[in-house]
Amino acid sequence: TTQPPAQTASTMRLPQFAAATSTTTLAYLLICAPASAFAPVPRHTTGLSPIGNNADERDVPRSMRLHALTPTGPFCPFRSSASVEMEPKMNQLNSMAPDFTSDLNKVQMEMQMGQMPDKDLLIKVSTGMKDAVESWETLCARLRLSEDFQTREYGKLTQAHLATYNTSIEKIASMMNWQADCMKAMADGSQPPMPPADMDLEQLMNQDKSSAPPNLNAMQAAEAITAAPFSPSSFETDTVREEYMKLVEDHAALIKFGGKYGTFDRLGKVAFLDQVDQIQERWDGFYFRFKLMGALNDDFKIQCDRFLKSMNMEEDDYRTMLKQSHQLMREEAERER
Repeated sequence: TTQPPAQTASTMRLPQFAAATSTTTLAYLLICAPASAFAPVPRHTTGLSPIGNNADERDVPRSMRLHALTPTGPFCPFRSSASVEMEPKMNQLNSMAPDFTSDLNKVQMEMQMGQMPDKDLLIKVSTGMKDAVESWETLCARLRLSEDFQTREYGKLTQAHLATYNTSIEKIASMMNWQADCMKAMADGSQPPMPPADMDLEQLMNQDKSSAPPNLNAMQAAEAITAAPFSPSSFETDTVREEYMKLVEDHAALIKFGGKYGTFDRLGKVAFLDQVDQIQERWDGFYFRFKLMGALNDDFKIQCDRFLKSMNMEEDDYRTMLKQSHQLMREEAERER
C-alpha cells in the first residue's frame, strides 16, 4: 500500500499569501467558464445537492463561519508541477472568451429584436462555439485522467459545480454543440436540428435568472483576492509563527507528494484524502482563532465575499462544493476494490 509520508520541517521564509493567487483563481474560473458563459441551465431550487453522506455546510451555525476563504482547494497557493504545466492550456481556453462572448451577445441581441443576424457572424459564432466545446472537453479529460491530485481536484470541482445546477460536462457539451448547429443552420437557411433528448427547452426558457449559473463576464470582472488575511503583527509571538510555518510546510509537501496520487492504490488514495481533510481543518482552526480575536483583515473578508458573489455563491456553498469534490474522489477510489 502506498501511503503519504510523514512531513518534515524545513527552513522557509514566512509567507504572507492571500487566499487566491491570480493563477489559481484563473484555473478555477476557466474550468467552469464554458458552462456559465454559453449554456445556462436550471439550478436546483434547494441549492446545492449533497453527494454521498457529507453534511451540508449550511448546517454550520453562522457564528462558526469564517466569512473568508482559506488557502485550500482551488485557492491553494502551493502548485503541483502538473497544474503548472496545465495552465497554458487553461489560458488558451480563456483567451478565446472575450471575442467569442461579444459576438454571441450580438447575435442574441439581434434575434431578440427580431432581426436576422449577419450570416458570416453566425458561422463565426458557430465555429467558435464548436472550438470552445472541443477545447473544454479536452481540458476536462486531461484533468480527469491526470495522476496529480491537485489537477484531478480541479476536475472534480468542475463536476461538483455543474451538479449544483443539475447538469454535467456531457450535457453542457451536448447543448453547446446543438446551439452551434442551430446557428449554422440559420446561416445556411436550412432546417435546425432537433435538440438533445435530455434537454427541456421550456424549462430553459422559463428559468429564473437569479438561479442561473454565473456568466463569464461577471467572473472575469470579479475583484481579485489580493489582500493578505492577517497583519504582520499577528506573527509576533513564536507560538503563532511556528504553527503557521509548520502548516505551510505540511501543506506544500502534501501537494508535492500528491503528484503521484494516480499511482496510489485504493487505501493510499483514501489516506491521502484524509490528510487533505486534516490540512483543511488545521487552516480552518488557524483562521477561526484570528476571527475570534478580530484579527482577520476586513479588506480580505470583503474581497472573499465579492469573489464568491460573482459566482452566485456564499461561503457555505463553496465549502459544500469542495467537500463534494473530495467525496467524489473517495467514491472513485472505493470503486477500485
